[in-house]
Amino acid sequence: MLGASTEGDVMADSATILQDVGIDDPKRKTLAILGDGFDAAGQAAFNKFVQDKVIDAVFGSGYYNEDSAAWNIIRVNLESKDPAASTRTWNLMGTPTKKSDDTKTESLKDTALGIISNGEWWYDWFEDSAKTQKAIQDAVKKWAPGADFTLIVVNSTLPGGLRSGTVLKVTMAENWDTIAHEFGHGFGDLADEYGKSAKGAYDGKKEGEPKKVNVTITKTLNGLKWAQFVDPATPVPTGIGADAGYTAGAKPAGWDDSLDAGLFEGGHTYATGIYRPAIACRMKTNPNEFCPVCYTELKRVHHETTGRSFRRLAAGHFTPDRAPEFLEYGDRSITLYRQAGDSWQHVHTTADAMSGWDVKPGDQFFTGDFDGDGRDEVVVYNSVDFPIPYLGLFEVRLDGTLHLLARYDGDIPGWGGFARNDRFLVGDFDGDGKQDLLIYNLADWSSRYVALLTSTGRGFRLTRFYENELPGWGALAPWDMFSAGDFSGTGRDDVLIWNGRDWSEKFLGILRLQRSGFRTIRLYVDDLPGWGGFATNDRIYIGDFDGDGKDDLYLFNGLDWSSRYLGMFRSTGSGFTRVRLYEDDVPGWGGLRAGDQFEPADLTGSGKVGLFAWNTHDWSVGYAGRMLSDGTHLRADWEEDWVGEWHLSRQDQFTVVPPTRPRLGAGTVAEAAHSAHAVASPEHSGIAVASHGTAIEQAHGPVHRVVPTGPVGILAHNRDWLGSMDTTASVRLERIYKQWLHDYRHGRNW
Repeated sequence: MLGASTEGDVMADSATILQDVGIDDPKRKTLAILGDGFDAAGQAAFNKFVQDKVIDAVFGSGYYNEDSAAWNIIRVNLESKDPAASTRTWNLMGTPTKKSDDTKTESLKDTALGIISNGEWWYDWFEDSAKTQKAIQDAVKKWAPGADFTLIVVNSTLPGGLRSGTVLKVTMAENWDTIAHEFGHGFGDLADEYGKSAKGAYDGKKEGEPKKVNVTITKTLNGLKWAQFVDPATPVPTGIGADAGYTAGAKPAGWDDSLDAGLFEGGHTYATGIYRPAIACRMKTNPNEFCPVCYTELKRVHHETTGRSFRRLAAGHFTPDRAPEFLEYGDRSITLYRQAGDSWQHVHTTADAMSGWDVKPGDQFFTGDFDGDGRDEVVVYNSVDFPIPYLGLFEVRLDGTLHLLARYDGDIPGWGGFARNDRFLVGDFDGDGKQDLLIYNLADWSSRYVALLTSTGRGFRLTRFYENELPGWGALAPWDMFSAGDFSGTGRDDVLIWNGRDWSEKFLGILRLQRSGFRTIRLYVDDLPGWGGFATNDRIYIGDFDGDGKDDLYLFNGLDWSSRYLGMFRSTGSGFTRVRLYEDDVPGWGGLRAGDQFEPADLTGSGKVGLFAWNTHDWSVGYAGRMLSDGTHLRADWEEDWVGEWHLSRQDQFTVVPPTRPRLGAGTVAEAAHSAHAVASPEHSGIAVASHGTAIEQAHGPVHRVVPTGPVGILAHNRDWLGSMDTTASVRLERIYKQWLHDYRHGRNW
């Protein structure tokens, strides 16, 4: 059932799936969480510990949240006869390294797994009884077959955390950070980075270089495993002595004991003779963040398993924070990132499910300000992964979590039933400051349908419905393509429809919502005066290129004629008039070609929408550049093959990032701040066009929000790479990331 599962009463020996990102997906991994020493009455305490300490705390923030989509999580309730685990107390007699003189007292209980808690580091915190290993294996085989790791929560008041192979153990006395530390051992095969003085020195001559990535016997930067993360100005060794801190002079200003890397003596539980990367990584001090070495190793092992990539992004202002943000859509996750200076930071990843919604590969996402508060919400539609289609509206909170505002199961009253090929267009069609949805289906039924879903701020209601034709447009047809723009400059979006394939004639129409419904206020047949005749492969882009508050049109055709054409057509409020027509070139671009792609955007903050342009198909190298509008002309510049460290390729996509939202103050008003959108359909034309996502997602309308100031940014992205670009003076790369976003203090993960 879509949404959160219902556990009901937990019966003796049962399993509950807490997170399902693909139980049967061999790419994903599974964590089984077992309890030992909990009788029937104690199961509630076990459940609470798992939810609070593992799900909410460990997987709710930091690295483990970033890669949470890698993990199926199954809680296994095992009922013990006794209400507590067995305990054994050791007296070390003041000689911890000499076990022959140790004495013990014990209290043995009848528990499901027979684990003995001893609370002593020198005895590995836990001991197994004769039945323990088989009991664990049997429980996992029955309740979580194929689990990659097993976490056992032991009902003891003694301290303790241990990793033994793929089995991890903690007691109820431990906090979430102990679990995070033990997961570092298990998930990343990381060594401890603390040293015990009683254990003495690591014998490097006898033991050799440790295989663990985060400890070494190397004493120089040359040949150091983690040299890439060490600032050349950092002395190496950086800390000498038993379990050393920073001893090579004064610690630099701004130094972070967890995030800055050097070479510090002590680690792998030895006080000397071995070195670690950071003063106080989580593998030394549990509550801290992972050092860059440990973080990178965990990401290396598990990133691919998450199913996340940079392919599907949507930029906007989703939370009260003023900084630009973007959402990354994985196959079983949604992640929010926020801009900080010229870099980007991970805010939160939602894996498997959010309130009232199971995240699935077939989810389609649409963003817009549906409640008029100046922040973007998210509409999710899924017509393929469940027995019936679902439509949901979500708000994004400051912490990056998504919360359901409304959900429509199978239908919205008046539509007649959602279907596989329902399409959506975002725009404020009634001009009330809240964006709406235009829903249309041209494929699934014997008739073709269009309807307006008007936003109430907390959901949608159907207010207009059309079957087979639209007033003044005529009959609906399979190749009708819809987009939105405020062509009147009133804050009310019109619908622009283009069809260049279904009829002997080609049509472009403007439909405006009036009191009686949508009406075609202008219909162009076969030509837009000054264009020279519509053709099948015309591509249309919407943006206010003269800064008068009305959205205008760019038209491009690189395929149908012997020359290539790019036209600028100004909105008159009820139609379009030609301003400029470029044949075969825009000054400074070096020649228009069929593979030219465009994303309309205010690239310099002038208030005039130009074109971010790129071509990775027609030349031996790729090009990316700007076509800047002065209101009546375009002038271009470009970068060849590389933009800084970004190598232009055919896999690249480009997403416009809105500027920082201004603070509200005296004289600041909420107006329509128009984004620019392409009218074209990759699924129809076969030509890659500017878009904000898939073909289904691309037709966003202008976003009504507090008017931003300053130029937009550009995100370049493909499966494995993301680059943040500035376009104010030229196309310039600010930051580049491979596979994941992380601002290392020095160095990076490649």
